[in-house]
Amino acid sequence: MSNNKFLRLATLIAVSAMCSTPIARAAAGSAEWAPMRLAVFNSVEFQSTATQEDREILSKIWSKELAAVRRDASGVFPAFALVGDVRNGNKRIIFSMFDTAGSDQCSDAENGASAHDIYVRCKMKVLPWPTTTSGTAAVLNGYCKISSADQAKNRIEYLYDALHQAIHFRTIQYGKIVQECNKTLKLG
Repeated sequence: MSNNKFLRLATLIAVSAMCSTPIARAAAGSAEWAPMRLAVFNSVEFQSTATQEDREILSKIWSKELAAVRRDASGVFPAFALVGDVRNGNKRIIFSMFDTAGSDQCSDAENGASAHDIYVRCKMKVLPWPTTTSGTAAVLNGYCKISSADQAKNRIEYLYDALHQAIHFRTIQYGKIVQECNKTLKLG
């Protein structure tokens, strides 16, 4: 597949929200769900699960947002990015969400005594890697994001379905799947 065709493929991503579809169930039976990896910037108090390579890629993908991270008298606020990737032949597709205090990348989290959900809805960037220009990322709205120290109970997972050329996403909150967060990103 040529680079231009692959860039068009990544840019022309059709997104459809799917709750528990037969395609997603079939894909789940044939492969393993993988957790998105967490990269933490500007903090040693939160644990990253991302690799050094992930951090380098994220530093390029989110360079503008990282440069705009807020500061106060005590220093720079932490920034958090979730990242995942799949391989399509010899091509690699990266998908990522970013959030920090004051950012417009995610909705505000619920707050108050009656708040239950710990996820927020964020913009996700999807792009082929390596990329030659910064303008090749597709930006998709409404993906659920959790940054939690308890990865056993709270995480975002993805599954690549090569047969249907789709990436399935699900949110695990308090050990249970959050149906309204299930999405399928169709490549094509």
